[in-house]
Amino acid sequence: MSPARTAARPRFTVRTAPLPPEPYPPTGRGAGRPAVREPRSGRTELNLLGPLEVLHRGHRPQLGSRRVRTVLGYLLLHSNEAVSPDELTAALWPEEAPLTAPRMVSGAVSALHGALPAVRTGTPLPTARPGDRGGWLLEAAPHEVDLLRFRRQAARGERQLADRNWPGAALTLRRALDLWRGDVLADLAPECAHWPASEAVREERWAARLAAVTADLALGRDHDVVRELMVHAEEQPLRPRLTALLMVALYRVGRQVDALAVHHRAREAAVRRTGQQPGRELRLLQQAVLTHDPALLGPGLPASSAFLVPAVPGTGHGPGT
Repeated sequence: MSPARTAARPRFTVRTAPLPPEPYPPTGRGAGRPAVREPRSGRTELNLLGPLEVLHRGHRPQLGSRRVRTVLGYLLLHSNEAVSPDELTAALWPEEAPLTAPRMVSGAVSALHGALPAVRTGTPLPTARPGDRGGWLLEAAPHEVDLLRFRRQAARGERQLADRNWPGAALTLRRALDLWRGDVLADLAPECAHWPASEAVREERWAARLAAVTADLALGRDHDVVRELMVHAEEQPLRPRLTALLMVALYRVGRQVDALAVHHRAREAAVRRTGQQPGRELRLLQQAVLTHDPALLGPGLPASSAFLVPAVPGTGHGPGT
């Protein structure tokens, strides 16, 4: 049951909320800065793209126990969505929840009200009782949560990329990536490693990273692209866009043999791990490198570059990552 609202809506609150019918609607899409930084006076920031942190008016409120921090991290991953007691229980105890789990979950949510008095305004709100159809909703404005700011900027940058606004896309996407201070909820890795939402956010970061590299490649920053992608190619051989971008960049800096070697490693990894050959796009790119196709050379992207441009809903551009 939803609590009564005051005349002025709080800027941030964790409140009870009725849940939508199953299934719940999906959320979101699919080297950070140092983890320690000074809070900006007068602003509220709820950050999870790196270690969990709350900044408010130049201070870092004490969040309490690790369980309370974990609950806040999960609610932040699902900002402005209703989260059921069962869902939160499964997030905290993926194997088998103790009999006292409902009480501990409600207690952790209640503790957030006490831990964040400066951030949440208004009177304390009730928590859902075990067995209710109620849930919890972390309400926050888009500018207060780094994940929401990242998504907004990344979406804008990918639209610019689809429109072939290379300078705008490169700048916007790099600004989005600069919001990352490390892995998502890095200080809570043992607890959140199994959360699907955490992995989905990592995929969003990859999509933005490859989109930024695509814009850089189109701007002729070939050497920078090679240096950046070489770091990731060994550990991510099953990302076809990464492989394609690195192949084009290597070819443009005069390293045809290395470009073909990247394709060879990607093909071996794909056969070994999935039993399948790389897709048609990579095979065509390999042939273009072998035959010194002039379309591979800059400026801009190769003439047939839809494979290198990320998919943007409603534009019809590109595949995935």
